[in-house]
Amino acid sequence: MKILYVEDNPVDADLAQRELARLAPDFVLDTATTFQEAFRLCQVSAYEVVLIDLRLPDGNGLDLLTHIREHQLPTAVVILTGSGYQESAVVALKSGADDYLVKRDDYLQRLPQALRDARTRYLVEVARKSYPLRVLYAEHNRFDIDLTRRYLIQHFPYIHLTVVNDATGCLARLPSEPFIPLNYEVLLLDYHLPGLNALEVTKILRQERHLDLPIVLVTSEGSEETVAQALRLGVSDYLIKHQNYLYELPAVLEKVHHQVMMAQEHSALQSAKRQYDELTARIPAGVYRFRMLHTGGAQFDYVSGRWCAMNGLDAQAVLEDAGLAFALVHPEDRAEFERLNAEIRLDPKMFAWKGRFLIHGETRWMSIESLPTRLENGDVVWDGVQIDTTERYRANEKQRLSAAVVANTRDGVVITDSKPDILAVNPAYSEMTGYSEAEVLGKNPRLLQSGRHDRAFYQAMWASLLQTGHWRGELWNRRKDGELYPQWLTISAVHDDQGETSHYVGILTDISQLKQTEAQLERLAHYDPLTNLPNRLLAQLRLEHAVDQAKRHSYWVGVLYIDLDQFKTINDSLGHLVGDQLLQVLAQRLSQRFRQEDTLARLGGDEFLVVLEYLQRPEEAASVAQNIIDLLEQPLNLTGDQDIYIGASVGISLYPDDGCSAAELIQHADTAVYQAKAQGRNTYRFYTETLTRAAYERLDLEGRLRRALGRGEFLLHYQPLISVQGKRIVGVEALVRWQPPGEALVSPMRFIPLAEETGLIVPLGEWVLRTACAQAKAWLDAGWPPLLLAVNLSARQFQQPNLIDQICAVLTDTGLPAVYLELEITESTLIDQGQQAVAATLAALKELGVRLAIDDFGTGYSSLAYLKRFPIDKLKIDQSFVRDIPQDSSDMEIAAAIIALARNLHLEVLAEGVETEDQLAFLRERDCDTWQGYLFSRPVPAADLATLLSQGLRLGQLSC
Repeated sequence: MKILYVEDNPVDADLAQRELARLAPDFVLDTATTFQEAFRLCQVSAYEVVLIDLRLPDGNGLDLLTHIREHQLPTAVVILTGSGYQESAVVALKSGADDYLVKRDDYLQRLPQALRDARTRYLVEVARKSYPLRVLYAEHNRFDIDLTRRYLIQHFPYIHLTVVNDATGCLARLPSEPFIPLNYEVLLLDYHLPGLNALEVTKILRQERHLDLPIVLVTSEGSEETVAQALRLGVSDYLIKHQNYLYELPAVLEKVHHQVMMAQEHSALQSAKRQYDELTARIPAGVYRFRMLHTGGAQFDYVSGRWCAMNGLDAQAVLEDAGLAFALVHPEDRAEFERLNAEIRLDPKMFAWKGRFLIHGETRWMSIESLPTRLENGDVVWDGVQIDTTERYRANEKQRLSAAVVANTRDGVVITDSKPDILAVNPAYSEMTGYSEAEVLGKNPRLLQSGRHDRAFYQAMWASLLQTGHWRGELWNRRKDGELYPQWLTISAVHDDQGETSHYVGILTDISQLKQTEAQLERLAHYDPLTNLPNRLLAQLRLEHAVDQAKRHSYWVGVLYIDLDQFKTINDSLGHLVGDQLLQVLAQRLSQRFRQEDTLARLGGDEFLVVLEYLQRPEEAASVAQNIIDLLEQPLNLTGDQDIYIGASVGISLYPDDGCSAAELIQHADTAVYQAKAQGRNTYRFYTETLTRAAYERLDLEGRLRRALGRGEFLLHYQPLISVQGKRIVGVEALVRWQPPGEALVSPMRFIPLAEETGLIVPLGEWVLRTACAQAKAWLDAGWPPLLLAVNLSARQFQQPNLIDQICAVLTDTGLPAVYLELEITESTLIDQGQQAVAATLAALKELGVRLAIDDFGTGYSSLAYLKRFPIDKLKIDQSFVRDIPQDSSDMEIAAAIIALARNLHLEVLAEGVETEDQLAFLRERDCDTWQGYLFSRPVPAADLATLLSQGLRLGQLSC
């Protein structure tokens, strides 16, 4: 819909434009700030609706409304007014506006529907105004006559004015009896007429002639007593001759005419209703109108007298409570009746039902048929008839039961005598073969032969039939139209009392559809060969079908994009065969948890897709996602008794909220799964517009991160490493911090993962290593006792082919002895790389003289064999195993086990994240070597660390 919005307030214009874009994206909105600009746009563009603010800088909304109506522009007009201008808005309506809105409360939310309604109202008015409105005007003032006539001709040419100058002329032009046709639709009377005044004329027309002609009184006095008397006598409406009364005149004339028309239509409807009631009382069926409300309820709008008598119900009672009628359904038929009603609520179509009612304790058979009509408000009304078929049912019951099995089976049935000549066939036989019963009676069944089977085939069939009394098998037959089709045929011999074959019964099943389906499935190859799940193509087709269904029936469709966490690690460390087996076991486990109407598909690799149909609430998709995550908490048992733990990140998109096509929904679910991974994995996230904003924020952060390194915005903080037994500082860990100018520190949790993902971690890691080594050398030169410097080495850095040369150059340039440098490598870094490459890199580092530590030990997925193969010096217990000591006994056992393992392998062990005295006491008791954490100090700048060192290397002040 194309709309022109005339508004000089830029704030109001912007708010309206944003709200319409959100609530009504099909609207095209142009704006104008002045009367002149709006008028010019109306001349060059065809607008369906013009939305006008009442106050404009070069005029007012009524002026523009007048211009639009004067030039007969084909557009609806809606007036906007402030809260204090309702009276002006009413004047606007009487001047030809189609609607008005007051700028308060939630008017912007109501604006789209108001614009649509105004357009509809305008089109109705245009259609109505195509017929003339004939008005008899009694007025003696020539100036008023001329002014009124010119105004109507110019602005409302469909109003035809016939003028008389006095009451006598007025009465002469009107019929004296109510049955004589009127030549006018409205009578317009000036109060002061020569001779009789308007009230006396009204009294004659209403009380003596009994005319139903609408009368509008025009007076310059405005006396309340005069107006009240006029209304009592039967005047339809009145106008006071104020300055703008002509603006109101057309609307008043149309209103009173419309009121009379409505009254006449109401009378006609009442007459038609009486005739309808008489008709429904005579026909031998109950008639009803049943309404299914779009809000979920239901009610009867009408029930005939015969319907009430048939069901033993009171009309008023059932109109108030539709459940009284549903309660009559026999308990054994109620489930089917309710199922059909639920089905037609989702898909309105012809309703036909035959079943039993319990009426005053007696079982009665009823036949109900009705047709639906969907109303504009979303309700569906069903006009139907109900017939009591009890007597007919009882008369036909025996005959129906005897033929029910044969007549109702979907397989074709043919009965022959012993010759064999056909004696009877069922309807399914006729449907299958194309031959009616009359065409095949007395003929041999061979008339269906296709010619694809030779004589030996039929000889073997008859031999088996004569020997065993039955035969079954697949053969091809020919329909009446010549089409060949495959058929599964079972023939059984029927014997008489003497044991002789008297009849043969054949059961025919058309398996052509089954054959076609098998061929199509084989040809389309829509399934993943590894997991036997639907593949991407089939999943997309089913999603498109689900979206089409949802469009018609107004429900949600959910798309769950599942990405397994750490699958690459398992695949690389345990082999692709184990990875494939894991996917098969996982697919089998997931398949058992979905409904039949849902689709679980494998997109490729470790990515799966779930299509959830018929969702009533978005929360149902979240519940399914959480069930998937919970399901994977149990280990997957593979052949060879090997248990593997794996998690999943799930992204969710919903139709219609997040897209209207299969491609959009899959793409948005994929976007959401990245958000789930970014927020810790093993969780789910919905797709929202915030994800798009998050993507832009991520791009902005990446750009700032790239510039930060060149601008020197990074700095290092150092956290002391404390000897557990000696209570002294034995080293420091260098930790990078980002300090943008004039801003707070950026959390490493934000920029470190992004740096690793984009590869910026490589130059950043080199800067950290070089800066930390230079600082450590400066402390040595200042005379401080030697401290071990621990620096993290990222997975990206570890993969660099020039890593050894780079570290060697840093040590050479800074002058720091290699023995004081300890490189921390995460456990996952060792797992993700090939064993030979890892071993070679670690051996080269040891040759340089640096120490090697495994960071976050215990959080990986591989075996511990690498501890023996690789030249490791230290294990760092991850803080997740220290945080809940001594409250969590499991964490205490894990920490103790890691310390014991390190002792047995002659490795040092350090505990991270120590924050309490109890944690430190436990580590000392288990003979841990060193620790770090907030119990002693947070990471601090180099200057603050120098202060700590200047206080003495011994930590006697610690109560440890």
